[in-house]
Parts: sequence; C-alpha cells; structure tokens
Amino acid sequence: MLIRIQTRQLVQILALFLIVQFGGILLASTVFSSITPSLTTTAPISTAPEALYLFGFLIFFAIVLLVVIRFYKGELLFTLIEAYTVIVTSFFFFSILLQVFFPDQSGYTITAAALALGVLLLVAKWKRPRIRNAVVVISSIGFGIVLGLYFRFNVAFAFSLMVAAYDYISVFITKHMITFAKVLSSRNLAFLISASDIEVASPDQVDKSERKVYQKHLQEVKKIDNPVIQQIIRRGDIPLIAQIQLGAGDLGLPLMLSISAYSISFSYFLSIAITTGAAIGLLATMFFLMRYKTPLPAIPPIFAFICIALGIALALTKTVSLYTSLLLVSLGVFLIFVAMYLTLRFMEKKGKETKR
Repeated sequence: MLIRIQTRQLVQILALFLIVQFGGILLASTVFSSITPSLTTTAPISTAPEALYLFGFLIFFAIVLLVVIRFYKGELLFTLIEAYTVIVTSFFFFSILLQVFFPDQSGYTITAAALALGVLLLVAKWKRPRIRNAVVVISSIGFGIVLGLYFRFNVAFAFSLMVAAYDYISVFITKHMITFAKVLSSRNLAFLISASDIEVASPDQVDKSERKVYQKHLQEVKKIDNPVIQQIIRRGDIPLIAQIQLGAGDLGLPLMLSISAYSISFSYFLSIAITTGAAIGLLATMFFLMRYKTPLPAIPPIFAFICIALGIALALTKTVSLYTSLLLVSLGVFLIFVAMYLTLRFMEKKGKETKR
C-alpha cells in the first residue's frame, strides 16, 4: 500500500518538474524568436567569474540562512526572504508573459504590471497556502529563464557542476540542506514543491514482512497533532502518511541548462535532450528515495543524466567533436557511479549508527 502512495507522489512530482521544464522552454522561445540567428550566443555578457560570483552568493545566502535559523525565532524575517524571492523570480516570468500578450505596450508598463502580478501572487499564496506548489513552479520558471538567457552554456554547465557538488555536501556531510528543508516546509515557504498523500490501513492489511516498518511509522504519526490522524489511530487503524519534497533549485537549474543550450545550435533538440536526461535523473533519485527513505540530493543524479543525454545529443547533431561527446557521457556515467557509491556508503554508516 505504501508503494501505491509513493507511486502517486512520484507521478505528481514528475509532472510538476516537467511543467517547469517545458513551460520555461516554451516561454523562453518567445525571446529566442526575436534573436538574430547570426548571433553566436543568447548570453553575450556572461563570463566564468560571474558563475563563481553567483555560486559564492549561493554559499553566502546559505550561511546567512543558517545563522537566521539558529538564532532567530520569529516569523517576519522568513516572510521577508520569501517575499523578496517570489517577487523577483516571478517578475521575470510575468515580464516575458506580458510581452507575449501585449507586445505593443511600453517597457515601463510591462515592468509595472509584472511587478504588480508578482506581489499579487505572493499575497495569494499567503491567503491560500495550498497554492504553494503553483507559486514555486512560477518562481522556478522565472529563475531558470533569467539565468538561462544570461549565461553562456559552458558557464551554465560549470555552475551546475559546482552546485551538484555543493548539493551532495550540504545533504550528506554538513546536512544543513536537510535543516533548510525542515524549516522551510514547516513554515510553508515557497521554496519547495511537495506531494503529500495518506491512506488508511487496518492491521490485517499489513504484510508480515512490513510490520516492523509500519510499527515504526505508527510511532512517528502518533506525535502528529492532528485530530483526524489521532482519531484514525484510536480506532485501531494505521494512517499511512508519505511526503516527497523537491527544492526550487532542483527545478530551476535543469531549466537554466536547457535554455542556455539553445545558443549552441539554435534548435530545441539539445534543450529537449537535457530535459529528458534531467527527468531520468529525477526518477532515479525518487526510486532511491523510495528504497532508502532518507533525504537525498537531487541535483547530482539529475546533472549526471543531463551529461549523458547531452553527450548523445551532441554526437547526433555533430555540433562538437565526437571526443567531446564521449567525454560528456563518460562524465555522466562516472558521476552516477560516484553518487551511488557515496549514497550507499552514507546509508551503511547511518545503519551502523542506528544499531548503536
């Protein structure tokens, strides 16, 4: 029964992920259509140091957020951080969208309207917390589009590699990403998409092989201060609750690469290939999550499968040398084995600590 719940969650998360990817590519296509094909890139300004600056800002923001979580017990500061992030990222989304539907309007009008829509989106989320997933989808599209249009592909690729390494460290070593997820989720802030599901099972429906898992699950749900959950427990049934979460960065980063890849050959073939690889990487992460039931970094496997898909696509289009394509595929395969090895080592270490 738990497998059935997890499958529904996987489908929901994958659907939201693909909405971000294809929605972002579709919206960015309106920008590409205004670019002269003779140009060599859609992002003529971006340089490698700027990717390092952005990565440095990411680290700085993580440190600041850790300090805030550690010493600040209020709500206002978290609300302000959410407001700034949602308004800025959704502003880019609405700006492009408004230019599509109102091409004759002045830049000042578009800017004011996009800013107003961003504020309205934030207020709507505060009034209706259940629309958090929709808000995160819009923000992730805006984030992915602006970075994808700004960064040259090689710079975007290098930035993604750095973030993949950081994601692994922040989940498995420092574990502060897990802290972020718990705090942001408990406050329902628009930095994560989630798929929650519940089914009610009687003790007779539980297989012998799963009884230990269900007993542990039952002890955990007894701590939940929810009258409906407690009523289910009192009548002798087991509420099966499961939740999967995915960060906005896990959504926006593959989109950034997909949009930036358009500048390589001025076609959507590479963008679709990257999206396909990212979706496979997400599925692999979800299957590992269902198997080990512990927080896992999503960006490393997503990036690894992107490398494989991109290498194959480049070989088919003959955009680069075969050597470069083989190098990308080899890098992706290497990262997959490294990610699997490190994950299994982490789980083995965690199992030994639990037994102690």
